[in-house]
Amino acid sequence: MSVSLTIRELPETTRDMLKQRAEARRQSLNSYILDVLDREAGLPTMGEWVDMVQSRTRLSGSSDAAVDAVRELRDAS
Repeated sequence: MSVSLTIRELPETTRDMLKQRAEARRQSLNSYILDVLDREAGLPTMGEWVDMVQSRTRLSGSSDAAVDAVRELRDAS
């Protein structure tokens, strides 16, 4: 379900920049802003990102071993 949203006190220069970007993508201003908001809403917050990074398991081994593995794969191509 969609809802209406009103943005108050948007600087005219900001509106003009968004309108230019929308026109460059051949979109209406409304469609462009919806895309921007959807994209922003889909990104993790800094706290969520930190939690994701901290929850990952660390790989064992040295960075030298990783470099050697990458070189081996590269040279095999």
